[in-house]
Amino acid sequence: MHIPLRLKERAMDVSVVSRAELKLVGLKVVGRRSELSHRVPLAWTELIARLPSIPNIVNREVLYGASPERDFLRGHPDGVYTYSVCVEVASLDSVPEGMSTLVLAPCDYAMARIQGAASAIDAAYLGMARWLAETGRKTNAQAHSLERYDVTRQRVTPPYEGFDYDLLKPLAP
Repeated sequence: MHIPLRLKERAMDVSVVSRAELKLVGLKVVGRRSELSHRVPLAWTELIARLPSIPNIVNREVLYGASPERDFLRGHPDGVYTYSVCVEVASLDSVPEGMSTLVLAPCDYAMARIQGAASAIDAAYLGMARWLAETGRKTNAQAHSLERYDVTRQRVTPPYEGFDYDLLKPLAP
């Protein structure tokens, strides 16, 4: 299902997509929102350096940022958040030391593409919230929100010349 949403002067396209189970391996970052802008790029840099040591990677050019949806629903502007920088794997049989795992159940997601300057990020999150309200959909607090990075569209390590990635919010059944 594809539903356009007008966001300021440009349309924000939101689609509902289904994902099968997703197995992720990566590094977990925990901190206040104000701290994550420094900690997350460091974690991405470490994950990229450690990719050769991770077995069973599905696609080295697609990386994920994953956050428990309940972190967003608490609504505190500088609350503590968990953000995992990850890569999808086919199997969790052999996880490198110091790395964490996530297994995300099959889920429907509201998906929007974030493109442009840093201001496009907040605009997309606000636009997604508006889309949810206008369509009467709710997010699933027990699932994870995802940021899907295709490294052919955008680097995950600084410096960031612009942004071009997918935002996926888990939908309640």
